[in-house]
Amino acid sequence: MSCDDMPKFTKLPFYLRKGNIWAVPICHYNMEMAAQVRHAFDLIHPDCVAVELAETMQLQLLHAASRLPDISVVMSYDADDTPVYYMCEPCDGAFEGLRSALEAQIPAWCIDLDVYHYPSFYDGLPDPYAVQRIGLKAYYEAYQRIVLAKGLVKSEADQMRELYMAKRLKELSLSYDRILFVGGMAHIESIFNLIDRNSFPKQEHAKRPIVEICTLTELSCRDVMAEYGWMSTQYERIRHTELPDRQQLIYRLLKQAAQNYVASTGNQFPGYHMRNLMKYMRNYALICDRLMPNLFQLLCAAKGCVDHNYAHEVWKLATEYPYRRNIDNLPELDLSIEEVWGHSKLIHFHMQMKNPKSLFPHKRHSKQQSKFQFHPPGPFSICSYPPEDVITERFGDFLKKKGVQLLSEEAARTIPFSSSIEDGIDTRETIRHWHEKKLYVKSKGKPPGGASSVVMIFDEDTPSEETTKTEKFSWCTTWIGEHEQESDMAFYATPLTNNVVGPGISRCEYGGFMMTSPPRRLYNVWADPDYEGCQSKSEVLLMAAIDYAVQPLIIYVASKPPRSALKSYARHFGRKIVYIPIGQLSPITLNKLRAFHVFDSHEKRGIADEYIN
Repeated sequence: MSCDDMPKFTKLPFYLRKGNIWAVPICHYNMEMAAQVRHAFDLIHPDCVAVELAETMQLQLLHAASRLPDISVVMSYDADDTPVYYMCEPCDGAFEGLRSALEAQIPAWCIDLDVYHYPSFYDGLPDPYAVQRIGLKAYYEAYQRIVLAKGLVKSEADQMRELYMAKRLKELSLSYDRILFVGGMAHIESIFNLIDRNSFPKQEHAKRPIVEICTLTELSCRDVMAEYGWMSTQYERIRHTELPDRQQLIYRLLKQAAQNYVASTGNQFPGYHMRNLMKYMRNYALICDRLMPNLFQLLCAAKGCVDHNYAHEVWKLATEYPYRRNIDNLPELDLSIEEVWGHSKLIHFHMQMKNPKSLFPHKRHSKQQSKFQFHPPGPFSICSYPPEDVITERFGDFLKKKGVQLLSEEAARTIPFSSSIEDGIDTRETIRHWHEKKLYVKSKGKPPGGASSVVMIFDEDTPSEETTKTEKFSWCTTWIGEHEQESDMAFYATPLTNNVVGPGISRCEYGGFMMTSPPRRLYNVWADPDYEGCQSKSEVLLMAAIDYAVQPLIIYVASKPPRSALKSYARHFGRKIVYIPIGQLSPITLNKLRAFHVFDSHEKRGIADEYIN
């Protein structure tokens, strides 16, 4: 057996050759492998295609391949009447071989021996996304070194199958000049060696009197496709033009799901969500010996880094498959993933939805909503919604405690035990220095005082060079606390009249805000000449938080840390900025915190519950 000399470019197709037989080694039901088969088919221009599928089902399997990209299921039964399912999908190398042959109008053959109760195997290699990066040649060589070189004893069923496929390939080689063989990586080497035999024993297929072709219901199609709908759809669109990049396709899926999430919930999807998603998925995939996350890991990342609503949007988009048409009216099967692939993990979505009963007041006033206006008598008559003020104050207290805790942990140290166990025994350090026969204890650092100012930045509102200079958060104002339990606040937000939801009631969104206590001390920071040198609204809020702070710590929450000049400014007054990345906070809480309501007079507080969810 010899392998053709291939160029070093990983984008070129790879195959093994023996005489007039070209073989592409694959892993079944994988998009990258299907793309390699299609790529090799275009280069080799075979006059016959043979694939590693059961010969007894050839008629039904060819019918299924002719229906692609529609999904088909070839169903039969084992000796004990257990159902056997063959999924026919675009992203399978064997079915890609049959499909390409049918499109080119050349003969296609299923040459595998049909056996009862064939077991599942796990070869222990990373997922075939590596093919996209290193090429199929390097991947196959790694497979030979890692798997085949272990001297793994093949089952009797595998030995029988390889012998039968070698026989069929030898027969086909007498009738065709260029044969493309698509087979599993574990078998091609042995099959090529067996072709040289002069005689082959007689072998019989498993008896399957019933073999029928069906299709799947829409819900079942979402559940049981080996390559979920998004990947199969994208592969179908580019299978004639380019090799798919799974990493890019996952990124596009998450971005499109983010747009759907914003449209359906009204919540924001800031950039740090995507950073957290990518990091979460990478780590989850690596601990499972994968290079790219599977669908379950993708959904877990969406739930953990954003919320259940976003995870549901990802699931809907990821499992949608628009090519399911069933124009030939095949019977539809409603199969579960366990019936086709065995044990699987379940994932549940706890959607955040409005209580239907809470909508009654809105239905009563919805017809008049277009006539609602917001005209405050004067700049000092507008006021906030007290329940939202309570939530904001509590969250501000939480951030102050979190900032103090972070500094305490940074200053913590481990010391040998002398007369006090301090904050507890440090077990790790004690074991590490066990030879010294000493105990080590934890000593928490003492933070430099408390925090009285908090700055929360949801959006910098800094237009890029490509966008216009239009401000999204053009309303900049300062509010004074109404009582001792409320902080003074300065913020920038969406304009007052953009979203009027009731008579004199407007819904706005924060771009960022600053809170400082005790109240009734804050000057109008947006008109203060001391802040004219600030480069953005967020810097105005941070400088004001430093100036009005009565405690040494200022908590700053944003997607990126403040400039070093602002840190120096804080140190000049004996203050310290504690930066907390906004991605570390709960997206669900941030979505609740970001929206707030404004009234044009205090009297509107009495009717606010009829218009605010």
